Amino acid sequence: MLYYSDNSDNTHAFDFQEVQGRTSFIAFILGMSIISVSIFLGKSYAFYISFLLFSVFITLLWRKSYRPWIFLVMVSAATPIYISNKMFPCNLIFALWFAVFICRDFYMLPKWIKVSAGLVLLGFFTSSINWISGDVVRNIASQGTYLYNFFLGPLLFLPLAFLKMKDSRDHASNLQGLLFCLIFPSTLILISAKFFGTVANVWEASLHGEAFVQGFVQYSLGKVIVDFTRTGVGFILAALICASTAIIILQVKALYRLVAGACLTANIYLLLSTGSFGSIFSCLCGLLTIYYTQARRIRITKLILSVATICCIILLIYNFSPHSIKKYLGKRYEHRVVDANTDRFFLWSRAIEYFFEHPEGVGLTLTVGDKVKSNPHNDYLAFAVSYGLIGGLAYPVLIIGLLMYWYKNRNMIIEDNNALAITLAGQGVIVAFFLNSMTDNIIANRWYFNVIWSLIWYCYFCSRAARME
Repeated sequence: MLYYSDNSDNTHAFDFQEVQGRTSFIAFILGMSIISVSIFLGKSYAFYISFLLFSVFITLLWRKSYRPWIFLVMVSAATPIYISNKMFPCNLIFALWFAVFICRDFYMLPKWIKVSAGLVLLGFFTSSINWISGDVVRNIASQGTYLYNFFLGPLLFLPLAFLKMKDSRDHASNLQGLLFCLIFPSTLILISAKFFGTVANVWEASLHGEAFVQGFVQYSLGKVIVDFTRTGVGFILAALICASTAIIILQVKALYRLVAGACLTANIYLLLSTGSFGSIFSCLCGLLTIYYTQARRIRITKLILSVATICCIILLIYNFSPHSIKKYLGKRYEHRVVDANTDRFFLWSRAIEYFFEHPEGVGLTLTVGDKVKSNPHNDYLAFAVSYGLIGGLAYPVLIIGLLMYWYKNRNMIIEDNNALAITLAGQGVIVAFFLNSMTDNIIANRWYFNVIWSLIWYCYFCSRAARME
């Protein structure tokens, strides 16, 4: 499934060399083993200790075997547990060790990434006047962990981990990484939880009313909990749909399109079952971005056929969905569209008021208000409330930097369809991410948040490799 393309032409002259025992296939097997063990053991000390030792050893051993190590980091992003409630997701542990061993590469990161990191660090210190009191050591450890989990890790250390992909010219292998090490493992976990897991929060979900209970469930898969609340899981499904679509609409290897099509079908079904209108809208905008870019490269007849194919898949999935899902979608449509529910505007206004009350920041939080607390359902506002006027700029700086990159390179000529598929995936996901961050708190789930950012950074650096040819 995963292999190294040993081409000898000039196109791959600068590509990474794989050696026996350190191949992309071995990385895939090791990553899937980590996922399997995590599901079997759950949050046990046996898993924590063995993973920490393994992550240090393999990073030291493979730190110069760039593609296999990066593929292992990508697969481990789909591990559906964290090291503990206040520790780091598995892929961020790998990224941390890599940063320690290869710290000299920091200067090679784009300036806007480093500016964003500087802003959030300033915001971390300005907000400390509101959270450092009381148990000082515990509060510093807690807020420092949150800072790494939700900013320095996924938005600084992960780019460092994927930086070397800008030197890879083996676009077929790069596409394998996107499909088999990010899209496939995450889709497999999500669809397995839906069909083979058991509802872990029956009573809590029932509190939201019989009509909307489906949007608030969590599933137990083995010894881990997979979040299927609509605001929690919606965007990772939207991102996976955009990335899968970018693969199946291009003339790449038939196996890749078949696997991507299966993942696309599964994720469309799961997204419809959540009833997340914010994620559905963001997903559609991401798909429009992909098709807009594709339209500049192919005949209109092929474009229409491609769009029609995706539409038929969606209609067929909806038609064969259980009656409970159709009924739930109908209720959600009435709630969000027909009745024009404006709860988001109320939540945003509360968050803005709270921000003006504490312009220095209050430390990372997903709630606003002193006595009556509410979730802002907006990542931009969540970071502004958490890290104040200065640190709150960090998140939009990153998003805008990525959007500007894709916009400036929208007319880039990419002859290799494998490289083009990765580029289109990155474009679609970042557009969807930009919009979905306005209506939901994507940072509420560390696992999903890190999978999405792994996907974004991987596509970004692979796209830079295609651009430099």
